[in-house]
Amino acid sequence: MQNLLILFNPYYKADVIEQHLNLLVDNDKVAFGKIRSTLKNVEHGFQDELDVIYENVSEENYLQLFLTDYSNIYTAKVTRVTSEDQSVIAPKYYKDLAVEKWFVISDMREIICNDFENIRDEVFSNFKTPNFDNRSYAIYGNNYVYPLIIDMKTEIDYFESRDEEFRHYPNMFKSQEYLQMKNNFIEYSFGDKWINRMHPNSLDNIISAEMEYVQNRLNPRYDFSTVIIKYAKTMEQELYVYIKALFTHLIAHDKSIKCVTYSVQSREYKIKDIFTHKPNIGTYKFLLKDYKVKNTIESSIENYHTKKFISSTIPYYINMIQKIRNESVHGEAAKLNDVVELRKNILGIAKLSILVDVVKGRSKIK
Repeated sequence: MQNLLILFNPYYKADVIEQHLNLLVDNDKVAFGKIRSTLKNVEHGFQDELDVIYENVSEENYLQLFLTDYSNIYTAKVTRVTSEDQSVIAPKYYKDLAVEKWFVISDMREIICNDFENIRDEVFSNFKTPNFDNRSYAIYGNNYVYPLIIDMKTEIDYFESRDEEFRHYPNMFKSQEYLQMKNNFIEYSFGDKWINRMHPNSLDNIISAEMEYVQNRLNPRYDFSTVIIKYAKTMEQELYVYIKALFTHLIAHDKSIKCVTYSVQSREYKIKDIFTHKPNIGTYKFLLKDYKVKNTIESSIENYHTKKFISSTIPYYINMIQKIRNESVHGEAAKLNDVVELRKNILGIAKLSILVDVVKGRSKIK
């Protein structure tokens, strides 16, 4: 495995990592740009070696890119390195900068935050510099030019996982309370497999909802409306991911599907717009009834139960979420009893989890 180290300057952009993380959550990938400094007057002495590394990077042969400002250190799973413009999947601030290389990232994790001494003693001490007599990484008095090729004295694959669906980035910048709640869901509700296949926004909403529920369930006067909305947003997010997966499949069989039209608040859209503009969940019911869509489902999906799930179960779940959310938004303050049944349905307490059912349904389309 190849490893590179790049320094980033937090004084230039205080939220460099956060901006990249937000795009990674939304797109399942993000591009990190190696900027060519306007003050740079020294060429990289090992560019040929870097180019060989770049050419061999792939999904299977990923690169570990360490990013540090000395107070924090993160590592990114890089599956492609290119000089081609990747600004469409990168933070907007890159548009005014000269990027010499783009590193396309599919996962990211924090190693140590806000602890220089620990980084120095536990991480940097494990780094060797093969282009500098294979010596240990020197923080001071070095003449390194970045990206810096590094080896590890004790090899660590920060992205090794037996579950190919697992991603580290949903855990970044989370509190211990958040991570403990997520672990509870893994242990008692969803298991590793299905929680790792949920969208990070789904996890954020359901964990936030559960934390608020637990903190206030003994307060008879508490308004649980926000809890209901967060649970509902969890389902809305997974339904959106499901619908995108379904229409990706249908369009692959019949490209004319992407031109099927629908309207939202008197504005016209086509199915292809769903991938960039998230509609309200009621729109999905309308589209699933469309004649062309129904015919393509019938001809492209062989499994009877999958067809039934699309035609009956998905609309049923949508109706359930719409009813509960509308009552919460437009009705009186929600009481504990109002949230209990929805919570049982989503978490799967003494019944099937409708959330996991949608996630499972998506995997069957794929």
